[in-house]
Amino acid sequence: MRTLAEELETLAKKEGARLFGVAPVERFKGAPQGHHPLDFLPEAQNVIVIGIPIPKRIINYHTLLKDSQIITGDFRQEYLQRYFYQVTGYDTINQRLEQIALLLTLFLEDRGIPTIYFPPTYGPYKDIQDRVPGQVGIFSMRHAATRAGLGEFGFNNVVVTPKYGPRVRFTALITAAELEPTPLLKEKLCKGRSCMACVKQCGTGALKISENLTVEEMMWYDPVSRTDIKTCRTNRLQAFCYGKCLRVCPVGT
Repeated sequence: MRTLAEELETLAKKEGARLFGVAPVERFKGAPQGHHPLDFLPEAQNVIVIGIPIPKRIINYHTLLKDSQIITGDFRQEYLQRYFYQVTGYDTINQRLEQIALLLTLFLEDRGIPTIYFPPTYGPYKDIQDRVPGQVGIFSMRHAATRAGLGEFGFNNVVVTPKYGPRVRFTALITAAELEPTPLLKEKLCKGRSCMACVKQCGTGALKISENLTVEEMMWYDPVSRTDIKTCRTNRLQAFCYGKCLRVCPVGT
């Protein structure tokens, strides 16, 4: 007989997820006030995290249309990152994550288990996003993913996974369900200072390594770098580097 966690994972992967993990709420010690799992659901026991990778040809969108006689020059780069990559590598994946999260939430509620899920992005709600200090999300998908054993924070300030590297988008559910937790990672993934491809090739200069980072061998369940979100979002379209910090990472290629 399958466990509840196995049923949920089967359902999520049937609908398109490739990664599935469970983090007990105890792993979220130190979360900002108002953003801990228990702040959203007092009876919460676990956080479910699901991930969908960005297809390889999508993340390498910069190689497309080089011989096009129609979409040429700087417009080619703008077209590919503002339209092609934004839709296929971001919007569509996030929409699918939301759909899967809704299905899992309803699956659990049908069994009388309180559950809440979150939108994985601000999407078109830029007016809301701009009013949030640091433009952070309502609940940190990145922290949830690391605490569910799906990856660690890389120098690119996103979650690096064993199979797909940082080229994964996540969403999360908080639930009162009793589930078997996923083990945390035991081996480092990000190559740290010996690589730094993401930092060196950041077209906006928005990535900065934390000054207090001293132990390279530790598992990075919290960010080891900082991203100037405003600078990144303002300049990446002009620098034509949207997604480059994901693409150049050698992990999972």
